[in-house]
Amino acid sequence: MSFIESKDLRNLSRYVRGYLGGLRSLHMDIEGEEFKYLEGGEGETLIFLHGILGSKTQWRSLMQAYTSHYRVVAVDIPGLCLHQTFAQKKHTLRQLSIWLDRVVDRLRCERVHLVCHSMGCALGTYFAATRPERVDSIALMSFPNLFSNRGELLMSKVEEVSDMLNGTDVEPLADYYRRAFAKPPSIPKIVLRYNLREVCKYRESMLQAMREFSESSPLLLAQIRHLKAPCLIIQGDQDGMSPVFDDEFWRVNVPHHESMKLTECGHMVLLEKPDEIIFEHRRFLERVSKAQQSTPAEDTGRYGIILD
Repeated sequence: MSFIESKDLRNLSRYVRGYLGGLRSLHMDIEGEEFKYLEGGEGETLIFLHGILGSKTQWRSLMQAYTSHYRVVAVDIPGLCLHQTFAQKKHTLRQLSIWLDRVVDRLRCERVHLVCHSMGCALGTYFAATRPERVDSIALMSFPNLFSNRGELLMSKVEEVSDMLNGTDVEPLADYYRRAFAKPPSIPKIVLRYNLREVCKYRESMLQAMREFSESSPLLLAQIRHLKAPCLIIQGDQDGMSPVFDDEFWRVNVPHHESMKLTECGHMVLLEKPDEIIFEHRRFLERVSKAQQSTPAEDTGRYGIILD
């Protein structure tokens, strides 16, 4: 197979189309601060939440697949995005959930579907568990390990990132990127040097936000079992950054869930297996919609999913 016919080229062309597509770059004011977001399409609203060192732009190509049937929104999350932090507040799960509540209000939505990756899963899960009236469904990709030793492993990740950014050697950053993929792409050193310089500009504020986020992670332990929204859990079988939790773990902690494990896939599932994710997630959203239409008029406090 030539490069012209390869899967790598198809993924690259999708990424390029994402930048040339019909998404709009907008901003909203929340309590005197400006927050940027991407928006496109019409219909029920899907909000995409990235992880640490991520941004709204990582979702561009995936969002394009939904615009014909859904309104899609991707936001820069304060403290998780390199260039966006709160001016005065701490970056805890509670404060970020209050902020996300305001985002949903500004979007003039009553209810939304959440699509989350890595640390964005923690925010999305906490938000959905504490505000069930606002969330119709949630998809969790590459859920981080917030459960062992009450979040201590997450704190150790913060220290790892701190060490990685302490100096001019790009090899620790290159290794960090390699562990995010089952089949790591080749990244030129000039790109790594630029990325390292850019991240180091915001090193102190980023690390402080990560510590605040990590210290609040036990809040999720107390809330995750209250999650009632239908949930799709997506994991890569070769994730080198987050654990691949087994079915028993999810059955105990998230009763209303479906799960899928992607083969030969690492932490960045949305970049390595976009076609599989889009296909399964859209089928999941269709089942959620059917279940909602067949739900009795009275509120039973339970959510069902009709299986194909």
